Parts: sequence; C-alpha cells; structure tokens
Amino acid sequence: MQPVMKREPGGASEITRTSAAGMTVKGTTRANVRSSADYVELKYRKPENLVAGKFATGLAFFSLGLGLAEALMPKMMANAIGVDEEESTTIRLLGLREIGHGLSILMSQKPTAQLWARVGGDALDLTYLGYKMTDDNSNKTRLAIATGAVLGATAMDAMCAKMLSSQDWTVDKVNPKAPTNVGQPSARQPLM
Repeated sequence: MQPVMKREPGGASEITRTSAAGMTVKGTTRANVRSSADYVELKYRKPENLVAGKFATGLAFFSLGLGLAEALMPKMMANAIGVDEEESTTIRLLGLREIGHGLSILMSQKPTAQLWARVGGDALDLTYLGYKMTDDNSNKTRLAIATGAVLGATAMDAMCAKMLSSQDWTVDKVNPKAPTNVGQPSARQPLM
C-alpha cells in the first residue's frame, strides 16, 4: 500500500519531488524509472520541453490537414501546385503519406523519429516537385511557389526534430513542481 502523498503548491507530490531529486521519502522505496514511458513523462515535465511537444503537435495537425486535402481533393491540389490533373493518383498517395505522418506524431510519446520521418517525406515531395519542373505541361510559377512552401515546411520539421533530438532525458533534469496529470496547474512555475 502506498503512503498518502502530500501535494506541493505546483501539483507534484512529495514522493515525486524527492524521487526526482534522487532521494526517498521515509517509509517508501525509491521510485525507479522502468521504461521509456517513464522518461517521457519526466521529459515533458520540463517547462522548456513543453514548447517542443506543442510544436510537434502543431506540425502533426498541419500534416493531417494537408494530407486530407491531398487525399480528398487530389485534382484541385494538382491544379493548385501546377501539375496536370492526371497526377491525382500521385497527389492522393502523397496525401496518405502525410496523414500517416500526422497520426504517428500524435500517437507517439516521443515523436522524434516520426518528425525525422516527416523530414524524409518532405524530401520526397521536393523530389516530386523537382521532377515535375522538367515537365512541359506543368505551370512553373505554381510549382516554384509550392516548392517554396515545402521548403518552409521542411525547415520547420527539421527544427522541431532537432529540438526533440537534443532534449535531455535524464531523471535529474526534471521540474518536480510541474504537473503530471491533466487538469493540474500549469508547468510554468519556477524550479525553486
């Protein structure tokens, strides 16, 4: 049976605070980090890591929106980027890939690999757009605008993936006053 936990003003229990500091509370055993999910929870309790997590979620929703547009309206998207409507099957496949990236980012506790995969998907998009630049039937102006947009999205994806890759996942770097459950106070509280 676990002891009754006193709550700190920031929402963390005394057991969480002392465990994060590497100590144990009298009468309890030390809380061990048993899996990557435990590291994930500790990582996202750091206030600076909340930004990277929200950035990844925003990119996931962007990916879902773009993918749905490409999958459901491939002819309109083909016209918008300046390629023939006959390319609708390719556009639809690119949209399904975008949807897959968005869902995998949203379902992951640590979406670093998923964001790097999205960067790879952007490289596929850029390759496709570059190939279509050589086509005489394509609108070069629209293709150039679409290429610029994909380059911007690639830069955002790479920046977010780099942010997540550089995060420290060690237990001693956590904010013990940060909330661990939905509905608790904001994690934007000082570490003292």
